[in-house]
Amino acid sequence: MKRIALFAHFDGQNEVKPYIVEFLRRLRPCCDDVVFVSTATLGQAELDKVRPFCGRVLLRENVGFDFCMWQDALRDLDISDVDELVLTNSSVFGPIFPLAPIFERMTASAADFWGMTDNFAITWHLQSYFLVLKRRVLTSPLFAQFFASVLPFRDKWQVVRSYEVGLSKFLTENGFEGAAFAALGSWVDDPERRDRIARARLDSTIFFPLELLQSGMPFVKAALLRENPGRVPLEPVRELMRRSGYSTELVRFDRPGEPHAPRTLHRLRWRLRGF
Repeated sequence: MKRIALFAHFDGQNEVKPYIVEFLRRLRPCCDDVVFVSTATLGQAELDKVRPFCGRVLLRENVGFDFCMWQDALRDLDISDVDELVLTNSSVFGPIFPLAPIFERMTASAADFWGMTDNFAITWHLQSYFLVLKRRVLTSPLFAQFFASVLPFRDKWQVVRSYEVGLSKFLTENGFEGAAFAALGSWVDDPERRDRIARARLDSTIFFPLELLQSGMPFVKAALLRENPGRVPLEPVRELMRRSGYSTELVRFDRPGEPHAPRTLHRLRWRLRGF
């Protein structure tokens, strides 16, 4: 089993913050190599923080968001013998829990590609802060076709529509099976409540972070702790993080006040009652 990770990084203060180093430290034992790609302007001292965990470090222009960063990394990466490719980024704190058992479970699953969480905004898709593509996808010409088509959009929500949603849609329409580790149905028992959440297109990482952590999902969105657009209680989330051995002193943000959450989240706040 050969597993490679591509880590997309941005920081508005041109730093590699401690939570990134901790993420890489916990990710590296699960991977044969990690490629670190950043659109921040990083000096040598910052780059030295990631080198113990990453075989390659790439710096690129700050356009195109994560998918262009992954596209750049793939240009010079031989994936002919890679069994699993991990696409992840700096938008989350964690992993709060060990990744190895999650990889073991999902590697054994029938899924051709998987993510930590699914989302029903626009259409069903896997959220791109942590995606894993297995060998059947990687060896298909369709994989190269998709990433060759990635354009350097400057609108984040165009990237979400075209590439985060688009990748899951493209793969499923071409016969590949996708799955989420913490799928909506795995932490919501009541079918009616599950349907309401899906119909409301609520982002579970923003509106139901405690339920996800309790189900074993190991990441917490930075936008949740920074802005809390869903107005959910945050102290239980922080307390669970602490109890699990993740230091909340690592929780630092790159660009205070940056609007990461879709505008629709603000219109959906009132709909939380009853979920």
